[in-house]
Amino acid sequence: MSEQTDKEILDMLYTWTRSLVPELAQFIDDLAAIEPEIRPLIAEHIRDYDEMLPTLLMGDIARWVVRVVHENEDPATRLGRFFARLEEAWGDGQNPVSDLIAVSFVENIFDEPDVVKLLGPKLARYYRIYTGQEKVRSDEQRPMPEVLKQILKKLGRS
Repeated sequence: MSEQTDKEILDMLYTWTRSLVPELAQFIDDLAAIEPEIRPLIAEHIRDYDEMLPTLLMGDIARWVVRVVHENEDPATRLGRFFARLEEAWGDGQNPVSDLIAVSFVENIFDEPDVVKLLGPKLARYYRIYTGQEKVRSDEQRPMPEVLKQILKKLGRS
């Protein structure tokens, strides 16, 4: 591969990922509006990284949720709005926010049964797929983004 090809691929990825950020930032803002205790996590995260890195921040939020679940007598009531927002944001499971929830939340709490039982039906389905309890159905398989097809073509792997 040439330096020019590398640059073209990186430019394509940069353009694609930049388009995802506003949706993720809005989702994080929504969570902070629902749960004021998340706001200090965001502030600390930005102080540490000088930007918002949604996957890392969502991991911090997952750890916060684990702590809240273990410290509350009725975590379902305490975190009901939070989990409802996750379920709503999951949508069809084929969007940047559902990707964030999958890899940075569900995969961080998969071994926390007290948290897992609070997941709504869509996230619980993903959890069962992630843990090998169920298989992905054909209607759940995501089509490859066009930009990735273009990158594979540039790499000679189409």
